[in-house]
Amino acid sequence: MLAKPKDEINNRIGASHRREAGAMAKSEWPGSMDVTMPRPSELDQSGPGGAMPPFASGGVAAIWVDRDGRICEATASAASLLGFEPTDLIGRQLADLAAEGWHTAAEVATARVRFGSTDSFELLLRGRSGRQTLVEMTGQLQAFPNGDPGSVIAWSERRLRRRLRTEANPGDVELRRLAYGLLRTQEAERMKVATELHDDVAPLVVMVKYMIEDAQARLARGATDEASDVMDGATARLRDVLSELRRISTNLRPRLLDDLGLGPTLQWYCRGFEEACQSVAVKCRISAEERDIPEELKLEVFRIVQEALSNVAQHARANRVNVTLVRLGEELRLAIDDDGIGFDVARVAAQGIGLGLHAIRKRIDATGGTLALETAPHRGTRVGASWTLAAPSDDFSPAAA
Repeated sequence: MLAKPKDEINNRIGASHRREAGAMAKSEWPGSMDVTMPRPSELDQSGPGGAMPPFASGGVAAIWVDRDGRICEATASAASLLGFEPTDLIGRQLADLAAEGWHTAAEVATARVRFGSTDSFELLLRGRSGRQTLVEMTGQLQAFPNGDPGSVIAWSERRLRRRLRTEANPGDVELRRLAYGLLRTQEAERMKVATELHDDVAPLVVMVKYMIEDAQARLARGATDEASDVMDGATARLRDVLSELRRISTNLRPRLLDDLGLGPTLQWYCRGFEEACQSVAVKCRISAEERDIPEELKLEVFRIVQEALSNVAQHARANRVNVTLVRLGEELRLAIDDDGIGFDVARVAAQGIGLGLHAIRKRIDATGGTLALETAPHRGTRVGASWTLAAPSDDFSPAAA
């Protein structure tokens, strides 16, 4: 079958599906901090002739970045904090200055500022000598004198009084890296929703507004039949708005999951997938009782199935897919089997786990489960997951009674 983009597949499943950015949390570093940041009122106007905004003359460490996140101007204070000259920073991105393990955080921070966030955030930067410096940053949209979009990011060093930066536990660094990876995922999801609201819903609302205004003008002229026709059109557009909002809401969290449970939701999704990808026959077998599935697992299991079926549609060229969710003893077992072309696990692993498997692995690991992947070229693929269930309480057992 022809590969379909993931968003297209989700957009065609059920009545509403298609696409899925969390506030950048402050890192909690031990010890007291001395931080002096510029006041928001200091970040207000651009200076003349392409120079930095006027606050820069007050010794504030700041950079001016373009729409691509590249540094176009830098104050002497910002450069000297890292052992550079201002010209050394021109053309670089914030991620280029980030310490190891902090590049993703820098990319997320730059994107947040570019989208108008004025929240403060922290980054660990690496200077010319290799010295690492923890800084607190705040940003604001600031166009360049020629009108091109840009942002000003000001920063100040955070001094740790009770523990040196070089004494940081390697485990802490890894934990921070993983935390920022989660934040990046949240940012992407929120940005996706914001884009959908802006691109899909807002134009429909604007159209309805103009149609209602047109109907009012026709009524004022006494053309009631024409006004009625226009209002009928506006009503139809409002139905489109409701449909779009339901699609976005369902994509964030299927209402069926709360109303009917995981089993019916998986059956519903598999039927929708089969309708969207008519060359693939999907068989869904759910024998696990709803009460046996922990509440915290239900959404994760649904997302794993969603991701696995998306992989089938995009990569597997399969004709049949079996989705099973069963309880065996004290284990809950999920499996998605397809008869597609499969792939070389070693090659994919060497490339850093692709084909959507990284997201599946993260969900399974985060919920204490075990991933079982079976595949080979031209032999199909089986994505399996298992979770150990908590033993049932004896409080209401016959013996206890």
